[in-house]
Order: sequence, then structure tokens, then C-alpha cells
Amino acid sequence: MNAPNDFRPRPGFDGWPRRIAILSDYVRLPYANGATFATQFLYRELTRRGHEVTIIGPRDPDAKPADLPERHICLPSLPLRNHPGVYLPMPLEGILREKRDWNFDVVLGQTASNLMELGLWLRATRGIPLLAVNTVHVPSVYPVVMPESLQDSKAAHWIFQKSFLRIADRASSSAYNSTDGLIVLSEGLKRYWVERGVTVPIHVIPRCVEPKIFDTAPGADPFPKGFRPGARILVVCRHTREKGVERLLEIFARYIVPAVPDATLTLIGDGPDHDLFRSTAEALGVRERTHFPGEFPVTALPTWYRHADLFAYTSLSETYGQVVSEALWSGLPVVAFADGMGVSQQVEHDVTGMLVEPGPDAEMADWRFARAAVSILRNPRKRQTLAAQAASRARDRSAPHKMLERFLDAFGAARDHRDAAPPPPANPHLAAALHGGRWAFINGLVYGLGHLRPPAVVNRHGRRQPNWNDLPEVPARRPVTQARLG
Repeated sequence: MNAPNDFRPRPGFDGWPRRIAILSDYVRLPYANGATFATQFLYRELTRRGHEVTIIGPRDPDAKPADLPERHICLPSLPLRNHPGVYLPMPLEGILREKRDWNFDVVLGQTASNLMELGLWLRATRGIPLLAVNTVHVPSVYPVVMPESLQDSKAAHWIFQKSFLRIADRASSSAYNSTDGLIVLSEGLKRYWVERGVTVPIHVIPRCVEPKIFDTAPGADPFPKGFRPGARILVVCRHTREKGVERLLEIFARYIVPAVPDATLTLIGDGPDHDLFRSTAEALGVRERTHFPGEFPVTALPTWYRHADLFAYTSLSETYGQVVSEALWSGLPVVAFADGMGVSQQVEHDVTGMLVEPGPDAEMADWRFARAAVSILRNPRKRQTLAAQAASRARDRSAPHKMLERFLDAFGAARDHRDAAPPPPANPHLAAALHGGRWAFINGLVYGLGHLRPPAVVNRHGRRQPNWNDLPEVPARRPVTQARLG
């Protein structure tokens, strides 16, 4: 049942690309981040295959040598004030000087910041093929930078949507069309960017689940005493408004608890709205039925998934939803709102879980969501069937070797696109001014916006995520279906 983990060269493989650069928003991972987990996986497995992989990202003053990948370039950076541990790379200290030795075969831009300009500059001046990865759904996350005082203002949201979002979409589309290909994580996002004028090749590559982490023997039951097996609902996410946690808490209090008296809700994660969610649970009268254990290393999550009974997800902002993939892989049925993006691509209705339309009547949608959750909790046999199918389908869809092969195919397609439409000769000084100027302006603007909200508390327990090199060797366990159903 386990996906093969021995990546052998494909027929006709010519050793290209030998030198791969990955633009990343983190060189040290201060808290859980799905895009960087995916980058770490690519770094480890491509390196194991013999590729020379260099991580390029912002300098983190808290990073120790053991936190850094073997091959890395740390750029000057500014701290994002409202998100401690996040740094914005800046084109300072002559980063775009032509004399720098940027001799990569291909660049992968897995970044949500304007670090992408570095890849665009390398393509324009060196002809290096560039692939971009879309990791953020901007219409869903812009409230993160809005001041708290404007969160309930319809006028403020209208202004942001008509100005900020349109500018962001146009800028992203223009940047993507200057690359040699765009990688998205779901068919829904492919449609989204096609509608916004992206014309370069678009590759749909779902993220994988690492068997080294998730095919492990579950540890001791981590749930609090009194959280009865058979009625445990779990959600794992960053604790910000965009994830819909307040909506989930209200669904739980209004509809699920009255129908399933023993039902409990465990919310793993941390973030700027963590305290808000705790107070919401208190106000709804379900504080004793909810558990907020904080953020955990990704290596600790399998035990939580394996001892839970249902994974509930109300977020509508996921470009993919890595935690949904992990839950399914672990044999945990999922009830989620259909987002038309990453979650909808993963959850098969009435096969691996239940998908519920989030509207147009929000109250009726909440009731349908609760009804789906209650139907699974009340029916152990149905839950077991969904669990077995969830594990099987996730292994077929999220197998690591499939993800890696798709990336290698995308690298080759990027080279072909570059060869078919090579960038015109660029004046190095003008190119540095253009890309460096845009880079400094956008990241400088984000730095300023970071002062609109007070600093968030993230990963308050200080639990350390694995770094680039120290993924532990963990004991294997029995296949999911046997362990869960036996």
C-alpha cells in the first residue's frame, strides 16, 4: 500500500537539471507552513537523487547553522512586524550585480513574496528557465493585513477588493506570464489563473504526503481524558480568521453538540487569532468540549490524526490544504466545505468524506455541514468504510514519487518554453533597476502594512518543526486500514 520511495532515473533522463535553485520564504521554519514543508521535501529528495539544490531566501537572525540547508543563499531582509519569525528579502547589498555567480539550470519560485523578481531577473539576464508556484489565494487572505478596527467594515472590505485585489491579481498574472510556466495545486486554481489572463503553461501538481512522517506507529492517545473515542472531531490549521474557525465553532455549538452529546472539538494550531477563537468557544458555551493544545511539529501530527474520528474543515482559502491530505492519508474521514480549489480536489463526496456547499444561504450550509458530521459520528461502520477509502485514495493521489516526477516534467517543459521563446537580450543595469525596484517597492509596502496590526503570537509553545536535514527516522507501523479497522 505504501508508495514507492526509490526514485530511479526515468528512461532518457540526461541528468538535467543538475543545478536547481528554489526561492523560499523561509530558511528557518518558525511555525507550520505547508509550502515550506513541500519545499523541504523537494530539497531532500532532489538532493538524494544527485541534483544540486540551493535554497534562496531571507536572512533570519535567529537561524542557527543546523537550521539551514547545506546549500543556501540568505538575502538581506526586513522583519514582518505583525508575524514574528517572518522576514521579507530585499534586493540590497548589490544582490542583482551581474558579477554574482548565479549558474543554475532552472529556478523554482515557491514564494508568496516579491522574491519572485529575483527569478525574473535571472531569466531576463541569464536565460535561466523559471517556474512559479502559486501558494496563496489572495482574495481569501487579504483580511490578515487589515487593521482590527476595519474587520467588520463592509466599506473597507469593498475598497480592498476593488483596489488591492485587482492590483494583486494583475501583478501576479503579469509576473507569471514572464516565466516559463506556472505550477498550481488544483484544477480550480488553474481555471482561476486562466480566467485572469495567464497564458504560459500551467501544471497541476498536488502536494505529497511524506511516508517517513505519516507511515509511522501512532503514539499514546494525546487527547484529554473525557474526550471519548468515537466522537472526536479534529481540525489542524493556522489560527487566523481566513481559516473559518469561528464558523466551525458555531456549527459545533449550535448543531453538533445537541445531536451528539459526547462530541468534542480539538483545534491544533496557533496564530494571531488564537485567543479570539478561545473566547468564541467560551461565549458559545462549549469551552469544556474544545481543546486548544497549540501548534505541534509535523512529525507529531500522525498520532493526533490516528486517534481522532473525524476531520472538519471550514476554510475556503486553501490553494491546496495539506492538512486535509494528511488526514485522508492517515485514514481519517473529512467533512469540509467545497472551495472549488484544493480541498474540493482532495475530498471525494461520500467516498472519502463529505463535501458541503458553503452557500448561498450560510445558515443552511452550516446545518448541512453539521448533518454530514453527525451522520459520520453516529455511524461507526460508515466511518470505517470512509477511513479505508480515504487512506487508499490519498496514497494514489499524494504518493511522493508522483509529485517528484511531475516536477521533473515541469522543469523540462520550462526549458522547452524558454528555448521556444528565449528572452530578448537585456541590459543588465536596466534589468537590475526594473526587477530590483519592483522587488524593493512591493516588499517595502508589505513591510509597511505589517505595522497596521499588532504583532501576532505564533507557536507560543515554541515547538520546533523539523529543519531541512533532520527528518527523523521513525518506526514503521501496520497499514492504515488494518490499524484503524482491526
